[in-house]
Amino acid sequence: MLLESVTTHSVSFFRSFNRSLPSSRRYIARQAHEEEAFLAALHEPEYRTQPSSPSVSPSSTGRFDWRLRATSRPQCGKHEAKTEEKSPALIKRVKPSQAALTERSPYFAALNEYKSHFLPLIRYEQDEEESVIRERLGTWSMPKLKDEGFTLTGLSAYWLEGTRFGKPMASFSLGPGLDLPEHKFLTGTPILLSRIDPLKEEPSRGSVLSTTSTHLTISFPDRSFSLDLPEDSSGWRIDLTESDYVFQLMRTAIDSFGLDVRKQEQAGVFIPPSSPKGQREREYIFNGTHLRDVLLRSFEPSERPHAHRALQEPDDPDYVKRDVLEHDYHPDHLSLPTGGFQVEPPSLGDNHGVFHDNMLIRSWASRHSRPNPLEVEGDPQFEELGRMNETQKRAMAMMLRERISLVQGPPGTGKTLTIISTVKLLKMHFQVPQPLLVCTYTNVAVDNLVEGLAKAGLKPLRAASAGKTKDSLAKWTLEYQFQTHPRYSDWKDLVDRAKKIEGGLKELRRKTQDLARKMLKYGLSSRETQIKDNMLKNLARQGRFLDATKRRSYGLEQVIVKDILNNADVICTTCITSASVALNAIDFPVVFLDEASMSTEPASLVPLMKGSRHVALIGDHKQLPPVITSPEAQSLGLAVSLFERLAEEGVVPSIMLNIQYRMHPAISHFPSLEFYNSSLLDGTADTSGYVLPRLMPPSLSPALLPPGVLASALDSRELLEDGEVRTSARPPVIFLDHSGNESMKSKSRVNWHEAHIVASVVEDLLLNNENLNGQDIGVIAPYVAQISLLTKLFSADSKHRERFNTVLGEHRAMQLSNIEIKTVDGFEGREKEVIIFSTVRNNSGGYIGFLADRRRLNVGLTRAKRGLIVVGSMDTLQKGKTSRSNDDGVAKIGKGAESWRRYMQYVGEHGLVLNLQPGDALARVLYGNVNAAIAAVASHT
Repeated sequence: MLLESVTTHSVSFFRSFNRSLPSSRRYIARQAHEEEAFLAALHEPEYRTQPSSPSVSPSSTGRFDWRLRATSRPQCGKHEAKTEEKSPALIKRVKPSQAALTERSPYFAALNEYKSHFLPLIRYEQDEEESVIRERLGTWSMPKLKDEGFTLTGLSAYWLEGTRFGKPMASFSLGPGLDLPEHKFLTGTPILLSRIDPLKEEPSRGSVLSTTSTHLTISFPDRSFSLDLPEDSSGWRIDLTESDYVFQLMRTAIDSFGLDVRKQEQAGVFIPPSSPKGQREREYIFNGTHLRDVLLRSFEPSERPHAHRALQEPDDPDYVKRDVLEHDYHPDHLSLPTGGFQVEPPSLGDNHGVFHDNMLIRSWASRHSRPNPLEVEGDPQFEELGRMNETQKRAMAMMLRERISLVQGPPGTGKTLTIISTVKLLKMHFQVPQPLLVCTYTNVAVDNLVEGLAKAGLKPLRAASAGKTKDSLAKWTLEYQFQTHPRYSDWKDLVDRAKKIEGGLKELRRKTQDLARKMLKYGLSSRETQIKDNMLKNLARQGRFLDATKRRSYGLEQVIVKDILNNADVICTTCITSASVALNAIDFPVVFLDEASMSTEPASLVPLMKGSRHVALIGDHKQLPPVITSPEAQSLGLAVSLFERLAEEGVVPSIMLNIQYRMHPAISHFPSLEFYNSSLLDGTADTSGYVLPRLMPPSLSPALLPPGVLASALDSRELLEDGEVRTSARPPVIFLDHSGNESMKSKSRVNWHEAHIVASVVEDLLLNNENLNGQDIGVIAPYVAQISLLTKLFSADSKHRERFNTVLGEHRAMQLSNIEIKTVDGFEGREKEVIIFSTVRNNSGGYIGFLADRRRLNVGLTRAKRGLIVVGSMDTLQKGKTSRSNDDGVAKIGKGAESWRRYMQYVGEHGLVLNLQPGDALARVLYGNVNAAIAAVASHT
């Protein structure tokens, strides 16, 4: 049935397609030949069920024959129906052991240059992180460590039943019913466990799984230590730390450039040489990438070496020209000699990806890579695809057609939708057999993708480190699906049997050792000697039995994991977690990297070194860059992402998404002007120029509206003219100007006055917008101390809790716990109905520090859909100094600070500023709602 439907579709598809194309005889002859070969291939019985041979055409995907269908899609027909037949023998997967590159190897010189560039930068960054931790643990007093939330002491602990991702778990608390103090031990953070001092004893390392007000749940690599404490002990100590695991993964990924995936593919399934009879068949776990020619070429030694730099300087106020961000494959763009440098097949000038042999995909991609594409009968039709604009479809076509591509996506332009639609097209319509791996920089972004993919009807699989997935996504996690797999009970029986055998062996060893000690002291009777010999024989027998049971449980575990992976349409994870051992069960020739501009290049390599041959990178160099702590690593280029380096080199095909669908046009207007030279267009107005109803700004009390703005919502249709919104309705953007000074807390900044204003604004939003819930509101602050203060006001401060209950009622006040309060970095890739941006800085000198980062300003101003309320000091932001005076007595003002100046001018000229200097206006904002609520209660009593 499948082949019949595909064949019927293909014939009608090609006939209608040919009628629309030029009628030169040469073209038609070539097209007819391709059609004939394509349809003939579909009818070859040997290719319907058998994997491809390594000797197929150079553009073949090796292990994944395009003529097969996706294992994750429902099978039909009697030959494809699922049965209860015994599972086939598991082929053992092993890591390739390949000799290091020699001087004659084509990539030897380029890889050495690559290593000499990146390995020192990784060491600088690791040393910086370790020095920060050592300095904190070695120089801070215990009261300061505890007050800042880096350390918890006096904890009791016990092991929990079961494991998480195969790792044992322990629960830590101060005691029954005792709340933990304020701390920084968030889900997923690494910790050091010690009794007194982690610098003076060997600490145990773990990771926080979950937190409550009274308990921390932490996973450890094993249970090699006891959690019991002596009676005179003061309890366990936990310290926040970092892990060197990430840095080691980066180094390993760089080393993997030296491995040739083609040779691993050519080995196919093999039996090791000189192996004993009956040895299981093996196959290599692909390690390396087919894209070495693209990724290493600019590092080829040359008399004029390429300067690896950012596409733009961070403070550059201009936007790059359109042809830099939108172009085809330019293999000759780099003026470098190829010398002995070898280009991977396909050859130079050909950037065909793994789907090139599939004529259906090739045709769709070819037609949709051009404006006004021809639609033919049988083309895919689904909801997400119907919502996409022409540029998004061109981006999809490019990602399908090219073996490596770049998609530049400014805020709100639908990067996530484009990825989801591409995956849906590949798996639900074309049903490609290749596993798809989608990676992002942050766990939050992975969760967003998983939610979107599941909503689109796909079957995503969320692979994550312990504790880093939202509870609502549990059903999509590898752990959940493993525990609900039909064969989980069989695996659990084997594990329990192994534990029981281990317990028996432990007891048997104890008895044997007792007899051995007795023999040394007193000697043994003949009967005791016989018992001892029998025990030793039993030990050996039970040891073999244990070894066999563990092998069986491990083999079954691999069968289950591979079955889960094969049953997923797409695997979603972060770049670092893609190195998980569980994902070694299959290979990943196709990789999508979202948030690619936020990840360092070595981190981006981690998922690419799993056998990639078809890669799309999606990002925006005008948004957040990689976070680098080492000044040396920063200055030498570690902050330049792989995405930005490839964009600057100009070889890899690229496209820019240019229509935003997130923001009210009044919110997007300034960012488009300031960061994208007005190249970011609005798709949030109807054909008549009116803003879409879903983006109507939220209602606010008159006390929070700038002068001259009507509180009435009568003018609810807002006309968009010349990029600006002409309306007398509620403004989507408001700047609240106040004079409350900032203060220092540890090495961070905090503004108490501003925090109280933010709390009043949130209260007002929940009071005046019954359809606005806590999860619809986000609060952004650039400083950790301000985040901590705001979190305390909304969740732990008894006076504010009482006030919120008075104004909102206890039920409505419960929404406050759902409000997200994060730094700018924490909101990258996120969006909310309303954003409150607490700028914090307010000082007489006008210093704004790293608030002047243009890219962070861009992210902060573009997270809101229909309401953006910025709280700060206009005077400080207009001065915008980033450092103290130099020798000439002149304070440094960066280009990022100039962006703040222009924003202050913008909101001032558009009448969006409310002055909250001490007086009646400020009092109405801070106390107006609570006074009204108290008065209302008094009038009813």
